Amino acid sequence: MPPKRDRTLQTTLMVTVIIFASKAVGFVREVLRANYFGTGVENDAYVAAYSLFYLPIMLLTSMITSTMVPLYIDARARGGAKRANRFASNALNLFALIAVALSALMMVFARPIIHLIYSGYDSARLDMAVHMARIMMPSMLFVVSSIMLSSVLNATRHFMAAQLTGFALSFGMIVSTVGFSPRYGIDALAWGVFGAGILQVMILLPALRGDFRYSPILRPRDERFRRMLKLGIPALLSMAVTEMSHMVDQALGSGLNAGDVSSMDYAFRLIAVITGVIGVPITTIMFSHMSEKAAEKDKRGIVSIVTQSAEVLLLVLLPITVLGGALSQDIIRLTFMRGKFDEQSMMVTSGVFFCYLLGVVSFCVADLLNRAFHSMQKTRITMAVSLCVMTANAIISFILSRFIGVNGLALGTVISSFMGTAALIVLLRR
Repeated sequence: MPPKRDRTLQTTLMVTVIIFASKAVGFVREVLRANYFGTGVENDAYVAAYSLFYLPIMLLTSMITSTMVPLYIDARARGGAKRANRFASNALNLFALIAVALSALMMVFARPIIHLIYSGYDSARLDMAVHMARIMMPSMLFVVSSIMLSSVLNATRHFMAAQLTGFALSFGMIVSTVGFSPRYGIDALAWGVFGAGILQVMILLPALRGDFRYSPILRPRDERFRRMLKLGIPALLSMAVTEMSHMVDQALGSGLNAGDVSSMDYAFRLIAVITGVIGVPITTIMFSHMSEKAAEKDKRGIVSIVTQSAEVLLLVLLPITVLGGALSQDIIRLTFMRGKFDEQSMMVTSGVFFCYLLGVVSFCVADLLNRAFHSMQKTRITMAVSLCVMTANAIISFILSRFIGVNGLALGTVISSFMGTAALIVLLRR
């Protein structure tokens, strides 16, 4: 085995271990939240508040992660590390200003936005959600900055340091849940999210000292930054399609039974553990390799990377899907069933978990395919596919929810995801 492949395998395994540890701590975080708040109206309100907070972050993340790595690598190849770092500094500063502006707007319009998305919420849940969203919003500046810095680390192949930010949210939430929720109630979780954003930046700073030199510049008309926006705007939907489909599910679920939104959230977070531990390490590392192949104009090399990575994902995820589906109730019972998370909560959440589980292969492979197109800076293709996926998801989920309730929302996401993955495979082969 060639030494380069050895290093890639070793790095992938080490990143996997870090992500697994991060997800394990995140698992404890969700167990504690279920224990303290179950699937009641307070937790429904928290889910809505966090979704509103996470929506602009998710969109900015999609834009940054899909474009920063290939553009940084290209800038370094053409002009050296100094030119690449000036580009990264400029992008960091400009996205920080965008985050400040967005957080201010979201704080002002929190009530009408939450009421629009979660139209089935009563006034009590709406009031709680708006209050918590306004606590979380100021930390958007730190979260977006950490995403930018993590992308720089990934571009310079410091993959492990970039993955450490996953511990920050879990740590903030665990401390707030155990230490402060008995006194401050559900508001403690919102303050935990706020503190986690600051921690994310602090974790990354030591790892940046070697390769990244910050410059206090602000050039919105910089050619490379404008290229980043041009590529990144179409990439918004393609990278966030699974999360946004989940938000569509939550919006539709707000008009169903009380607690259904919480059940979807718990189930989806377990799915995120699987895709995070299996899919994210492979996709993150291979994206850098595909970006290098794209800089060399080696499209055959990109297709080869996609093929080999997809085979690994299928080999690992198919047995997990079968086993997890057979034991879905036992998994939810073992994971969450304690405290305020009762038998009824377990039955509803396990059904949603089983439905989402059917799509884990598609979720991971679609992410890999999107990265392949983004490495070649062909983001409009993935945007078109994602628009079709989201439209199909909204229609299919709405229809199925009329017949099988909240499970239909999860199945709609899975079916539309498979449709999108098939379309991306056909387009990549062409």
